[in-house]
Amino acid sequence: MNLSDDEAMFVARMEENERPVRRRDVIMEADSAVSELFVLKEGWAIAATPRRNGRGQTLKVYLPGEVIGLPALGVARAPHDVRMVTDGVVCPFPKDHMTSVYGRSPRLAALFTALSGIDQIALKDQIAIMGGGDARQRMAHFLLDTHERLLITNPSLGKRFRMPLRQVDIAEVLGLTKVYVNRLLRAFTEDGLIEIERPYIRILAPDEMRRITDYKNRYSDFDNSWFPVQSVDGTV
Repeated sequence: MNLSDDEAMFVARMEENERPVRRRDVIMEADSAVSELFVLKEGWAIAATPRRNGRGQTLKVYLPGEVIGLPALGVARAPHDVRMVTDGVVCPFPKDHMTSVYGRSPRLAALFTALSGIDQIALKDQIAIMGGGDARQRMAHFLLDTHERLLITNPSLGKRFRMPLRQVDIAEVLGLTKVYVNRLLRAFTEDGLIEIERPYIRILAPDEMRRITDYKNRYSDFDNSWFPVQSVDGTV
């Protein structure tokens, strides 16, 4: 949506402070007090369960431009670990900054609420495919979903995108072994579904991949028709 000057100011405040981070740095620690949220300006991060027996379960992959910690607004302590899987840059901002957003900028508040809702729907889709889908369906869903989310902030991306996750990282997203992930990627390549030029992946047959996994693009179904209407002078 087009931002008013006040709305642009609120967004800019979220990125006032930049902090370089390295791969494996912990951004949020499970059970720690939540005092800050983060804009992920550069790099990729994951939210994951604590590791047991050397393995963990990745719950969400955060991509550049996304806000880390929105689900934690409703709780006092972080529900899970969030750590970097690449080098990058985060912009921390106080949790109470959202108080001002909800108090003075209802359109931005509506936007954050809608984005959080889409995240929850997408997470339920992921849970459904993890519980009822086979390994091939899980991989197709993961690749399509990652690509669609990257297109949000880079509409000219095309079908080729950088995949900085290692196969062991993808395995933890999909609940598979690294060996199985390697086998799947090779099979997808041999079947003409994707092309791999490390670290890039090109989706060659998106329609066929959607058919495999019955993928629904939740991000293209975004609805802002209920947002407060901004008047000519910028008020709501």
